[in-house]
Amino acid sequence: MRRYWLGLLFFSGVVVGQPKEYSVKEITDRMQKKYESIQDASARFTQHVRFGFSKIEQSFAGTLKMKKPNRYRVETEYQTLVTDGTTVWSFSPVNKQVLIDRYKETPDSFTPEQFLLNLPSNYYATLLQPESGSEKSVITLKLVPKDDQSFIKSMKVWVDEGSWVVKKVEMLDVNDTEKTYTVQEIKINTNLRDTTFVFTPPLGTEVVDLR
Repeated sequence: MRRYWLGLLFFSGVVVGQPKEYSVKEITDRMQKKYESIQDASARFTQHVRFGFSKIEQSFAGTLKMKKPNRYRVETEYQTLVTDGTTVWSFSPVNKQVLIDRYKETPDSFTPEQFLLNLPSNYYATLLQPESGSEKSVITLKLVPKDDQSFIKSMKVWVDEGSWVVKKVEMLDVNDTEKTYTVQEIKINTNLRDTTFVFTPPLGTEVVDLR
């Protein structure tokens, strides 16, 4: 599994009202409870990447679909990544090639299950002051991995107070590459079909099976 590609799933919406004071535990508990209520979701997102060594920046948009347990489909103009929880398909339309491998989670994988359900045990979390010009309903957390060997150095997570879904995630890794995911739109619990999470290579595609 590529690092981070599953890291967008929890998301988005705006809640009107005045924010109140919450402890970090109250915030993470509500985020976990919200995720537990989601069986499937579809989202549009944008990703911005700033590479630490070269300082080159890239931005692109994509769509993501997920269904519990461990089924995901992420599509951008550069790549399509699909897993049914057993098999992973990585398709490059430019190269007309699909790589097939077994699905496996590693400590560096960034999935909702690993992130939200294990957040208190895996990260030190602190509540940040509201940013200038930010929506009053948005709560910002800074997360630092407890594991010194983690590929992620730190994260910032923007959470909608009231709906308890993540609107934005910013990650800094050990190579000082910064990735920012912003959710544009989300639909939750629309009963996505299981066939959404199986990939059929287009005619003329080279198939490389790594299993």
